[in-house]
Amino acid sequence: MLFTALLLNASVAFTGFYLISKLYHSTHFDSYRSRGILIGFLAGALGLFLMKNGVQVNDEVLVDLRHLPLVLLAFYGARSPLFVATLIIASTRFLFGFSDQAVVAFIATFIVSSGMWWLHKCFRNRLLLQSMLLNTWALFIISVAVFINLGWSNTYLELIVTIWMVGLIVGLLSSLLAIDLEKTMQQAKEDKYSAERDHLTGLYNRRMWERKTSSVGSERRLCNVLALDIDHFKYVNDTYGHPNGDLVLKRFSELLLIETRSHDLVARVGGEEFVILIYDLNAEKVLKVSERIRERIASESFFIVDAAPIHVTVSIGIAHGKHSPIEAMSELADNALYQAKENGRNRTVLLHADEHMLVTN
Repeated sequence: MLFTALLLNASVAFTGFYLISKLYHSTHFDSYRSRGILIGFLAGALGLFLMKNGVQVNDEVLVDLRHLPLVLLAFYGARSPLFVATLIIASTRFLFGFSDQAVVAFIATFIVSSGMWWLHKCFRNRLLLQSMLLNTWALFIISVAVFINLGWSNTYLELIVTIWMVGLIVGLLSSLLAIDLEKTMQQAKEDKYSAERDHLTGLYNRRMWERKTSSVGSERRLCNVLALDIDHFKYVNDTYGHPNGDLVLKRFSELLLIETRSHDLVARVGGEEFVILIYDLNAEKVLKVSERIRERIASESFFIVDAAPIHVTVSIGIAHGKHSPIEAMSELADNALYQAKENGRNRTVLLHADEHMLVTN
């Protein structure tokens, strides 16, 4: 009866594992803190459910699998959720009566959680070993707690043998489940990143640029679309080779990220062609930003293989305005870039979307 009841509880725990894992990897949260608190409460609620449906050995001793949610959170290294869940599971033990046994269970829960966190830090890169050690540690502390409550007896031996048999089976299955979920989620993240990012520079690719700028024109905000092109980049590739050209592109991309704000949108849309979307800057300020980028590129020494560092320049076209769709803004930025190149390269040209007024630097 004890064996069967614990296995049924394990089935419920596995369902909770899946839901908590999906939530842990979710990107639909504005803050990590709110997500962590929610995960902690859900894991704590799962532990309370497992506790409530545990097996009553006698009038004072309750055996359950409340440690399993803690194993999952420790496996992920989710410190805040682990603390919240530990506090809930430990405290709610007193709902079943205040006694010496409840106090022992309260203390044991925090010992289990603390040891799990240490094990995670030591074995975080060895997923299966880490997960099994987390479960084994929990079973060991549970055995000690039950010994304190029951003392040495045949009942204790029978109970501990059953707990370890079920615990090891459930631990192995939960370990495999957690690892499978983790690998699946990581693969999904990698696939998503690969679909959204330029493989060489890590910037957004053309597809993501088009997706993220689709609302431009419908928003009531000042908008600036910058089109950038590395001057004479074909010469760099022909003279120093494409691998060195790639090094230049990577460093160029890094500089763009350094010289823009974290919420500006930077993308690579062609070989040496880049675009930047900057909101809420007037013409004067966006020209200053563009000039800062241009001057930073011109002053940078680009290190390459088997040759002295080289210097490159960039031409920049800016479309500035409101209420224009992204297609019109991009075309205007391209026109401004063309004028910058026609005027001698290594310069910035700004066109106003509304007045089509030309400003050059």
